[in-house]
Amino acid sequence: MDSRHSTVAANTLLSLAYRSREQELNRDFPRVLILLTGHFISMEEGYTAIRQLDHFRMRLKLAADEPLLRDISIQQLAAKTGIDDITVPAALRLLTPEAADLLFLPVLSLPLISRLSALDASDPYVEQIIRFVCAGKPVGALTLGANPGHYRWGEQGLLHAPPRLKDELKRKLATLEDFGITLLEPDQVNHWITSVQSRLHKQVLTAEDIQDAAKLGRMSIRLSAPAVVTPLAADLARQYGIEIIY
Repeated sequence: MDSRHSTVAANTLLSLAYRSREQELNRDFPRVLILLTGHFISMEEGYTAIRQLDHFRMRLKLAADEPLLRDISIQQLAAKTGIDDITVPAALRLLTPEAADLLFLPVLSLPLISRLSALDASDPYVEQIIRFVCAGKPVGALTLGANPGHYRWGEQGLLHAPPRLKDELKRKLATLEDFGITLLEPDQVNHWITSVQSRLHKQVLTAEDIQDAAKLGRMSIRLSAPAVVTPLAADLARQYGIEIIY
């Protein structure tokens, strides 16, 4: 990978530019953790989806599972995805939901679907996904690898999946959706990212913020649009005589 396109270098330069303004940096350049698994189908679409993320103002980190890394080197993976900030499975458990703002699964391999639908947290990927969902972080996943009716399966002569298999995959995907995971087609990734960015950029003023302002003797709070003021925050602001300015 050309060093001029290094995600490691870009992320480092952004951190230096914002210095101690971490909250502002996270707002302007949200952090994306990408969990990539190997699959006999949909890898090229997964790689393409990852490369699309580079068009957004985001900081990207990629994790690759062990089966995939047995088939492809980290250098080759960086060339295919455009990301050289790559973490190995052994280090994945050290990451917490606080380390990223959203989670993206560019490939839903069949083992991952099975373990995730069963909430098998012995898998580091499943553990991370559960933690992100429970932390209220956005999680999106491409479903092409779990759709035997897709033309990509037909290109490999795999269009003869029995109805029972198709029904089971649909059931498992419905379970993932019930868990709060957004299921995506390849052409929906950009819209999902845009909508997530919009939510992340939206400032939320809470009752705790009003109480902190009152303790400091502040008479006004200025918000940048778009912003949301919770009903309790609005009530407390009136009670304390704090003006909310947009």
